[in-house]
Amino acid sequence: MYLNGDASPEERQGDHPSSRGDVPLLDPAQLFQAISGRFSGVLPLSGWARELGDLHAELMRFELDRVPRLRDFDSEQVRARIDRVIGEIDAWAAVHVPRAKGARKHTHSLGEVISHITKTYAEAWWTVLHSVDTELRCQAWFHLGEAREGYTEMVNELRERHLQLPLGASGIRRGRIGC
Repeated sequence: MYLNGDASPEERQGDHPSSRGDVPLLDPAQLFQAISGRFSGVLPLSGWARELGDLHAELMRFELDRVPRLRDFDSEQVRARIDRVIGEIDAWAAVHVPRAKGARKHTHSLGEVISHITKTYAEAWWTVLHSVDTELRCQAWFHLGEAREGYTEMVNELRERHLQLPLGASGIRRGRIGC
């Protein structure tokens, strides 16, 4: 479902949003459900959010949990997979997320934003499950709430055509840079 409640992609004609409110992004609840594996919508963002969540959690297991590294674990390979997924999201966004001329520019691409949220989600859950410090757990949830609020505001501004996301590296490769 589109954020403003419009028809799903199967119900629509064509691949591009047609009205001012059509922005094919997950709403915050759907994004968090996708990260946790409890939502698999029609948008490919659901699968990418889940994959990024898993990758960031995999890194955290060895960085924060102080688990001895396995011989076959390569953190650089996991980071490269994160970069690949960010690139896939950015390539998708370059085609499907409207770009409003004259709108304020965001500092991060959609892939970078979703990666940041999935990393924050993984860190918050790790903290809640492993820390005995109540204040630290509270701070982790607060930080996750801030990330969710920022995502909500970003999606609302995109829907209102007040914000434009950078294309990311995929936009450069696809030649979609506009002057």
